[in-house]
Amino acid sequence: MNDTAQATLTRRTIASSRHRPTPWWVWTLATIGGVGLLAFITVIGVITVPPAIANLQTRVATAAEPLVLGPESAPVTVIVPEGWLITRPDDSHARIVTPDRGLIVDASLSAADATQAAMDAGAAAPMVETLASGLTVAHGSPSGSSEEGAAAVPDLVAAVGPVAGGSVVFVASSDDLERYRAAMASLVEGVQP
Repeated sequence: MNDTAQATLTRRTIASSRHRPTPWWVWTLATIGGVGLLAFITVIGVITVPPAIANLQTRVATAAEPLVLGPESAPVTVIVPEGWLITRPDDSHARIVTPDRGLIVDASLSAADATQAAMDAGAAAPMVETLASGLTVAHGSPSGSSEEGAAAVPDLVAAVGPVAGGSVVFVASSDDLERYRAAMASLVEGVQP
């Protein structure tokens, strides 16, 4: 090694040994940036994860695969029109939505007969009829004002029974229920004894 190379190497070693510590404000800015990034990722996760999980639980209804509510020991079959969306949070509940998302129906099982189940779901004086299948349907508008909002008061309650020792309760919400009455009727008729 020649003298020039030796001198350059010595200067670099001396310069690196005189390295100053990072000022406190640099560490403060880095910490604030890290916390901000973590908060941003958390907010994005809170916004995107719940809908993604709901989409994983949703399926499109087909004629070959009816909706089955209840335990395996006492299942209740509901024929849902093709193309409707079915979301199942558990075995006893389902949310059924028309393809245009204009009608949202929450279906659940009740241990009560159809009339009592309809009253329990909010229908003050349900109308009772017999379906072509021989089952009884009790249906009516819920008591209370629908001006309170769709989430507060549904537009229609229908309970079909007797099935599996109780009844199937449909609670429907829509901005234009008259438009979906036939669709709701086909859903109610789809309950299998």
